[in-house]
Amino acid sequence: MNFLSYVVEVSRGWDEPNAIEVGRMKSQPNAKARMYTLNEDIDMKAELAIMERRLEELEMREIQKVHAIFETPVQAM
Repeated sequence: MNFLSYVVEVSRGWDEPNAIEVGRMKSQPNAKARMYTLNEDIDMKAELAIMERRLEELEMREIQKVHAIFETPVQAM
């Protein structure tokens, strides 16, 4: 098997889920449209709200770190 044939075989697996991933997936792949069809039991608005809250928390932590560094007095040596 030459190198390019090997690359073709390996890269095919990148688009196709393996047996382990299929069991964990909450969505079903649609190979024709290259899209995922979400199951109806997933509430996307709730998922987005959770991600938005997490992002805001992370942003606030970073802002607090910056303020703490800014407010730390610097001593001359």
